[in-house]
Amino acid sequence: MPTLAGWIGGARVLADLAGITPDAYLADPLAGVIRAALALDADGMVQPAVPRSLDQIRTGSVVEANFAEIQPEALLERANALPDSEWEILASFSAEANEARYRAYFETAFATWDGLAPIPNFWEIGGHFPLYTEFGYTAFLSACALYPEAVGKIWWVKSLHSRERARILVKLYREYDLVPLMFCGEDVCNNKGPMVSPKFLRRCYFPTVQMIIEPLVDAGVRLIHHCDGDVRPVVDDFIAIGFSGFQGFQYELGVDPYDLRKRRSRLGEEMLFFAGLSVSRTLPFGAPEDVRDEVDYFLDVTDGGKGLFLMTSNVTGVETPPENLRTAYSSYAKTWNPSSPRVVRWRSWPWGQKAA
Repeated sequence: MPTLAGWIGGARVLADLAGITPDAYLADPLAGVIRAALALDADGMVQPAVPRSLDQIRTGSVVEANFAEIQPEALLERANALPDSEWEILASFSAEANEARYRAYFETAFATWDGLAPIPNFWEIGGHFPLYTEFGYTAFLSACALYPEAVGKIWWVKSLHSRERARILVKLYREYDLVPLMFCGEDVCNNKGPMVSPKFLRRCYFPTVQMIIEPLVDAGVRLIHHCDGDVRPVVDDFIAIGFSGFQGFQYELGVDPYDLRKRRSRLGEEMLFFAGLSVSRTLPFGAPEDVRDEVDYFLDVTDGGKGLFLMTSNVTGVETPPENLRTAYSSYAKTWNPSSPRVVRWRSWPWGQKAA
Protein backbone atom coordinates (compact mmCIF):
# COMPACT_ATOMS: atom_id res chain seq x y z
CA MET A 1 0.00 0.00 0.00
CA PRO A 2 1.97 3.07 -1.16
CA THR A 3 1.83 6.01 1.25
CA LEU A 4 2.10 9.71 0.44
CA ALA A 5 3.19 12.41 2.86
CA GLY A 6 3.34 16.16 2.50
CA TRP A 7 -0.03 17.33 3.79
CA ILE A 8 0.78 17.15 7.48
CA GLY A 9 0.56 20.41 9.38
CA GLY A 10 1.51 21.71 12.79
CA ALA A 11 5.15 22.48 13.54
CA ARG A 12 5.04 20.64 16.88
CA VAL A 13 3.38 17.61 15.26
CA LEU A 14 6.05 17.47 12.56
CA ALA A 15 8.83 17.89 15.10
CA ASP A 16 7.40 15.02 17.14
CA LEU A 17 7.16 12.79 14.07
CA ALA A 18 10.69 13.72 13.02
CA GLY A 19 12.08 13.04 16.49
CA ILE A 20 13.48 16.53 16.92
CA THR A 21 12.72 19.52 19.12
CA PRO A 22 10.41 22.29 17.91
CA ASP A 23 13.42 24.65 17.89
CA ALA A 24 15.34 22.25 15.67
CA TYR A 25 12.34 22.07 13.35
CA LEU A 26 12.08 25.85 13.11
CA ALA A 27 15.76 26.08 12.24
CA ASP A 28 15.01 24.32 8.92
CA PRO A 29 11.28 23.65 8.47
CA LEU A 30 11.51 21.92 5.08
CA ALA A 31 14.17 19.56 6.40
CA GLY A 32 11.87 18.84 9.34
CA VAL A 33 8.97 18.04 6.99
CA ILE A 34 11.16 15.65 5.01
CA ARG A 35 12.49 14.02 8.17
CA ALA A 36 8.92 13.52 9.44
CA ALA A 37 7.88 11.90 6.14
CA LEU A 38 10.87 9.57 6.28
CA ALA A 39 10.09 8.68 9.89
CA LEU A 40 6.59 7.70 8.76
CA ASP A 41 8.21 5.47 6.11
CA ALA A 42 6.28 7.26 3.37
CA ASP A 43 6.96 6.20 -0.21
CA GLY A 44 6.35 9.57 -1.82
CA MET A 45 5.49 13.15 -1.07
CA VAL A 46 3.31 15.76 -2.75
CA GLN A 47 4.47 19.37 -2.65
CA PRO A 48 4.54 19.71 1.10
CA ALA A 49 2.81 22.11 3.41
CA VAL A 50 5.62 23.67 5.45
CA PRO A 51 4.56 25.41 8.69
CA ARG A 52 7.13 28.06 9.59
CA SER A 53 6.01 29.01 13.10
CA LEU A 54 4.80 27.08 16.11
CA ASP A 55 1.44 28.84 16.08
CA GLN A 56 0.77 28.55 12.34
CA ILE A 57 -2.56 26.81 11.78
CA ARG A 58 -2.98 27.13 8.00
CA THR A 59 -0.60 27.38 5.08
CA GLY A 60 -3.00 29.56 3.09
CA SER A 61 -6.32 31.33 3.48
CA VAL A 62 -8.54 33.94 1.87
CA VAL A 63 -9.71 36.70 4.21
CA GLU A 64 -12.70 38.39 2.61
CA ALA A 65 -12.15 41.60 4.55
CA ASN A 66 -8.98 42.15 2.52
CA PHE A 67 -11.09 42.49 -0.65
CA ALA A 68 -13.82 44.78 0.70
CA GLU A 69 -13.14 47.53 -1.86
CA ILE A 70 -13.14 45.23 -4.90
CA GLN A 71 -16.28 45.20 -7.03
CA PRO A 72 -17.33 42.56 -9.60
CA GLU A 73 -16.60 45.07 -12.35
CA ALA A 74 -12.91 44.55 -11.59
CA LEU A 75 -13.14 41.16 -13.30
CA LEU A 76 -14.89 42.69 -16.29
CA GLU A 77 -12.15 45.30 -16.57
CA ARG A 78 -9.48 42.61 -16.32
CA ALA A 79 -11.11 40.54 -19.05
CA ASN A 80 -11.48 43.53 -21.37
CA ALA A 81 -7.79 44.34 -20.96
CA LEU A 82 -6.69 40.84 -21.98
CA PRO A 83 -5.78 39.92 -25.57
CA ASP A 84 -8.38 38.12 -27.66
CA SER A 85 -6.10 35.94 -29.77
CA GLU A 86 -4.18 32.88 -28.68
CA TRP A 87 -1.11 34.16 -30.51
CA GLU A 88 -1.07 37.40 -28.50
CA ILE A 89 -1.59 35.57 -25.23
CA LEU A 90 1.22 33.10 -25.83
CA ALA A 91 3.60 35.87 -26.85
CA SER A 92 4.12 36.59 -23.15
CA PHE A 93 4.77 32.94 -22.22
CA SER A 94 8.38 32.00 -21.49
CA ALA A 95 8.91 28.29 -22.01
CA GLU A 96 12.50 28.61 -20.79
CA ALA A 97 11.56 30.24 -17.49
CA ASN A 98 8.78 27.74 -16.78
CA GLU A 99 10.96 24.75 -17.62
CA ALA A 100 13.70 26.11 -15.37
CA ARG A 101 11.21 26.45 -12.51
CA TYR A 102 9.97 22.89 -12.86
CA ARG A 103 13.50 21.53 -13.25
CA ALA A 104 14.58 23.31 -10.09
CA TYR A 105 11.72 21.70 -8.18
CA PHE A 106 12.52 18.17 -9.34
CA GLU A 107 16.28 18.55 -8.95
CA THR A 108 15.79 19.82 -5.40
CA ALA A 109 13.45 16.91 -4.61
CA PHE A 110 15.90 14.35 -5.94
CA ALA A 111 18.77 15.97 -4.03
CA THR A 112 17.10 16.55 -0.65
CA TRP A 113 14.10 14.25 -0.25
CA ASP A 114 16.25 11.20 0.50
CA GLY A 115 14.41 8.80 -1.80
CA LEU A 116 10.84 10.06 -1.35
CA ALA A 117 9.22 9.95 -4.79
CA PRO A 118 8.00 13.41 -5.83
CA ILE A 119 4.32 13.35 -6.77
CA PRO A 120 3.70 16.76 -8.35
CA ASN A 121 0.71 18.83 -7.43
CA PHE A 122 1.27 21.92 -9.52
CA TRP A 123 -2.02 23.72 -8.98
CA GLU A 124 -1.77 25.72 -12.20
CA ILE A 125 -2.23 22.46 -14.11
CA GLY A 126 -5.59 21.66 -12.49
CA GLY A 127 -7.44 24.76 -13.63
CA HIS A 128 -7.78 28.38 -12.58
CA PHE A 129 -11.19 28.42 -10.90
CA PRO A 130 -10.29 30.21 -7.63
CA LEU A 131 -10.14 33.78 -8.87
CA TYR A 132 -11.43 34.57 -5.38
CA THR A 133 -7.81 34.47 -4.20
CA GLU A 134 -7.21 37.57 -6.33
CA PHE A 135 -10.57 39.36 -6.16
CA GLY A 136 -12.27 37.94 -3.05
CA TYR A 137 -15.35 35.73 -2.92
CA THR A 138 -17.99 38.42 -3.19
CA ALA A 139 -16.59 40.09 -6.29
CA PHE A 140 -15.72 36.79 -7.96
CA LEU A 141 -19.05 35.06 -7.36
CA SER A 142 -20.98 38.21 -8.28
CA ALA A 143 -19.01 38.47 -11.52
CA CYS A 144 -19.85 34.85 -12.33
CA ALA A 145 -23.51 35.88 -12.24
CA LEU A 146 -23.19 39.31 -13.84
CA TYR A 147 -20.32 38.84 -16.31
CA PRO A 148 -19.95 35.10 -16.96
CA GLU A 149 -18.22 35.55 -20.31
CA ALA A 150 -15.63 37.84 -18.74
CA VAL A 151 -14.86 35.31 -16.03
CA GLY A 152 -14.63 32.60 -18.67
CA LYS A 153 -12.18 34.71 -20.68
CA ILE A 154 -9.89 35.13 -17.67
CA TRP A 155 -9.91 31.36 -17.15
CA TRP A 156 -9.19 30.79 -20.85
CA VAL A 157 -6.24 33.18 -20.94
CA LYS A 158 -4.64 31.67 -17.84
CA SER A 159 -5.25 28.17 -19.17
CA LEU A 160 -3.44 28.78 -22.45
CA HIS A 161 -0.25 29.38 -20.49
CA SER A 162 -0.88 26.36 -18.30
CA ARG A 163 -1.39 24.16 -21.37
CA GLU A 164 2.13 25.09 -22.44
CA ARG A 165 3.36 24.25 -18.95
CA ALA A 166 1.71 20.84 -19.23
CA ARG A 167 3.61 20.22 -22.46
CA ILE A 168 6.86 21.02 -20.68
CA LEU A 169 5.92 18.64 -17.87
CA VAL A 170 5.29 15.80 -20.34
CA LYS A 171 8.91 16.21 -21.45
CA LEU A 172 10.19 16.23 -17.86
CA TYR A 173 8.13 13.21 -16.82
CA ARG A 174 9.89 11.24 -19.53
CA GLU A 175 13.32 12.72 -18.92
CA TYR A 176 13.27 12.15 -15.15
CA ASP A 177 11.34 8.87 -15.41
CA LEU A 178 8.80 10.15 -12.90
CA VAL A 179 5.95 8.10 -11.49
CA PRO A 180 3.19 8.89 -14.02
CA LEU A 181 0.89 10.54 -11.49
CA MET A 182 -0.11 14.14 -10.96
CA PHE A 183 -2.29 15.46 -8.16
CA CYS A 184 -4.17 18.66 -8.97
CA GLY A 185 -7.64 20.12 -9.40
CA GLU A 186 -8.82 23.30 -7.76
CA ASP A 187 -11.64 23.60 -5.22
CA VAL A 188 -14.89 24.24 -7.09
CA CYS A 189 -17.19 23.05 -4.29
CA ASN A 190 -18.04 23.91 -0.72
CA ASN A 191 -20.06 21.85 1.76
CA LYS A 192 -23.28 22.57 -0.15
CA GLY A 193 -21.98 21.62 -3.59
CA PRO A 194 -20.47 23.59 -6.49
CA MET A 195 -19.87 27.26 -5.69
CA VAL A 196 -21.38 28.23 -9.02
CA SER A 197 -23.81 26.58 -11.42
CA PRO A 198 -22.58 23.29 -12.88
CA LYS A 199 -24.06 24.51 -16.17
CA PHE A 200 -21.79 27.54 -16.05
CA LEU A 201 -18.80 25.34 -15.16
CA ARG A 202 -19.52 23.07 -18.12
CA ARG A 203 -19.78 26.00 -20.49
CA CYS A 204 -16.92 28.20 -19.34
CA TYR A 205 -14.61 26.36 -16.93
CA PHE A 206 -14.26 22.64 -17.57
CA PRO A 207 -13.28 23.12 -21.25
CA THR A 208 -10.33 25.26 -20.12
CA VAL A 209 -9.19 22.56 -17.68
CA GLN A 210 -9.43 19.92 -20.38
CA MET A 211 -7.30 22.09 -22.63
CA ILE A 212 -4.60 22.25 -19.94
CA ILE A 213 -4.43 18.58 -19.02
CA GLU A 214 -4.87 17.03 -22.47
CA PRO A 215 -1.09 16.75 -23.15
CA LEU A 216 -0.55 14.90 -19.88
CA VAL A 217 -3.53 12.59 -20.37
CA ASP A 218 -2.35 11.78 -23.89
CA ALA A 219 1.12 11.00 -22.50
CA GLY A 220 -0.28 8.47 -20.03
CA VAL A 221 0.03 10.54 -16.85
CA ARG A 222 -2.83 9.72 -14.49
CA LEU A 223 -4.38 12.86 -13.00
CA ILE A 224 -5.90 12.79 -9.52
CA HIS A 225 -8.49 15.47 -8.72
CA HIS A 226 -8.52 17.04 -5.27
CA CYS A 227 -12.03 16.73 -3.84
CA ASP A 228 -13.06 19.24 -1.17
CA GLY A 229 -16.69 19.79 -0.31
CA ASP A 230 -19.65 18.00 -1.85
CA VAL A 231 -18.24 17.16 -5.28
CA ARG A 232 -20.94 14.69 -6.25
CA PRO A 233 -22.68 16.94 -8.83
CA VAL A 234 -19.45 17.39 -10.84
CA VAL A 235 -17.56 14.11 -10.39
CA ASP A 236 -18.56 12.88 -13.82
CA ASP A 237 -17.36 16.17 -15.29
CA PHE A 238 -13.91 15.63 -13.75
CA ILE A 239 -13.78 12.23 -15.41
CA ALA A 240 -15.09 13.44 -18.76
CA ILE A 241 -12.31 16.01 -19.13
CA GLY A 242 -9.54 13.51 -18.35
CA PHE A 243 -9.13 12.94 -14.61
CA SER A 244 -8.88 9.29 -13.59
CA GLY A 245 -8.62 9.42 -9.83
CA PHE A 246 -9.67 11.29 -6.71
CA GLN A 247 -8.07 12.60 -3.53
CA GLY A 248 -9.55 13.86 -0.30
CA PHE A 249 -13.25 13.28 0.37
CA GLN A 250 -15.46 14.76 3.03
CA TYR A 251 -17.36 11.60 3.87
CA GLU A 252 -19.61 13.45 6.29
CA LEU A 253 -21.17 15.27 3.32
CA GLY A 254 -22.26 12.03 1.70
CA VAL A 255 -19.33 11.58 -0.69
CA ASP A 256 -19.20 7.82 -1.20
CA PRO A 257 -15.94 6.26 -2.48
CA TYR A 258 -17.79 2.99 -3.14
CA ASP A 259 -19.87 4.85 -5.70
CA LEU A 260 -16.81 6.61 -7.16
CA ARG A 261 -15.01 3.31 -7.64
CA LYS A 262 -17.74 2.08 -10.00
CA ARG A 263 -16.72 4.69 -12.55
CA ARG A 264 -14.11 4.33 -15.27
CA SER A 265 -11.94 6.96 -16.88
CA ARG A 266 -12.68 8.02 -20.43
CA LEU A 267 -9.88 5.58 -21.43
CA GLY A 268 -11.54 2.74 -19.50
CA GLU A 269 -9.15 2.78 -16.53
CA GLU A 270 -10.20 1.91 -12.99
CA MET A 271 -10.16 4.88 -10.65
CA LEU A 272 -7.12 5.68 -8.52
CA PHE A 273 -7.57 6.92 -4.96
CA PHE A 274 -5.31 9.10 -2.84
CA ALA A 275 -7.44 8.29 0.18
CA GLY A 276 -8.08 10.22 2.29
CA LEU A 277 -7.64 9.91 6.14
CA SER A 278 -10.22 12.31 7.53
CA VAL A 279 -8.66 15.52 8.83
CA SER A 280 -11.98 16.68 10.29
CA ARG A 281 -12.75 13.67 12.49
CA THR A 282 -10.62 10.54 12.49
CA LEU A 283 -7.08 11.93 12.64
CA PRO A 284 -7.69 14.79 15.09
CA PHE A 285 -10.33 13.24 17.31
CA GLY A 286 -10.19 9.47 16.80
CA ALA A 287 -8.13 6.85 18.60
CA PRO A 288 -5.53 4.63 16.87
CA GLU A 289 -8.19 1.95 16.49
CA ASP A 290 -10.39 4.41 14.58
CA VAL A 291 -7.47 5.15 12.28
CA ARG A 292 -6.93 1.46 11.59
CA ASP A 293 -10.65 1.09 10.93
CA GLU A 294 -10.52 3.92 8.41
CA VAL A 295 -7.61 2.31 6.57
CA ASP A 296 -9.63 -0.92 6.49
CA TYR A 297 -12.48 1.09 5.00
CA PHE A 298 -10.22 2.27 2.16
CA LEU A 299 -9.01 -1.28 1.59
CA ASP A 300 -12.59 -2.47 1.31
CA VAL A 301 -13.51 0.40 -1.05
CA THR A 302 -10.63 -0.57 -3.35
CA ASP A 303 -11.11 -4.33 -3.14
CA GLY A 304 -7.92 -4.92 -1.21
CA GLY A 305 -5.94 -1.86 -2.19
CA LYS A 306 -6.30 -1.75 -5.98
CA GLY A 307 -5.24 1.72 -7.07
CA LEU A 308 -4.99 2.89 -3.45
CA PHE A 309 -2.39 5.38 -2.20
CA LEU A 310 -2.77 6.22 1.48
CA MET A 311 -2.77 9.96 2.16
CA THR A 312 -4.57 12.54 4.28
CA SER A 313 -7.80 14.06 2.99
CA ASN A 314 -6.34 17.55 3.39
CA VAL A 315 -3.62 19.22 5.44
CA THR A 316 -3.82 17.95 8.99
CA GLY A 317 -4.17 20.42 11.83
CA VAL A 318 -2.15 21.24 14.91
CA GLU A 319 -4.65 19.21 16.96
CA THR A 320 -3.80 15.89 15.29
CA PRO A 321 -2.03 13.48 17.68
CA PRO A 322 1.23 12.31 16.08
CA GLU A 323 0.42 8.78 17.23
CA ASN A 324 -2.59 8.66 14.92
CA LEU A 325 -0.36 9.48 11.94
CA ARG A 326 2.19 6.89 13.00
CA THR A 327 -0.58 4.33 13.32
CA ALA A 328 -1.84 5.00 9.80
CA TYR A 329 1.49 5.20 8.02
CA SER A 330 4.27 3.28 9.70
CA SER A 331 2.34 0.94 12.01
CA TYR A 332 -0.61 -0.20 9.91
CA ALA A 333 -0.06 0.53 6.23
CA LYS A 334 3.47 -0.84 6.25
CA THR A 335 2.64 -4.00 8.18
CA TRP A 336 -0.59 -4.80 6.35
CA ASN A 337 -0.40 -8.12 4.54
CA PRO A 338 -2.44 -8.13 1.31
CA SER A 339 -2.75 -11.92 1.46
CA SER A 340 -4.44 -11.81 4.85
CA PRO A 341 -8.21 -12.37 4.80
CA ARG A 342 -10.18 -9.20 5.40
CA VAL A 343 -13.24 -9.14 7.60
CA VAL A 344 -15.57 -6.40 6.38
CA ARG A 345 -17.49 -5.07 9.37
CA TRP A 346 -19.30 -2.16 7.72
CA ARG A 347 -19.57 -0.38 4.41
CA SER A 348 -20.20 3.12 5.70
CA TRP A 349 -17.57 5.62 6.75
CA PRO A 350 -16.35 4.12 10.05
CA TRP A 351 -15.55 6.94 12.46
CA GLY A 352 -18.35 7.14 14.97
CA GLN A 353 -20.51 4.85 12.85
CA LYS A 354 -19.34 1.41 13.91
CA ALA A 355 -21.74 -1.46 13.52
CA ALA A 356 -23.04 -2.93 16.72
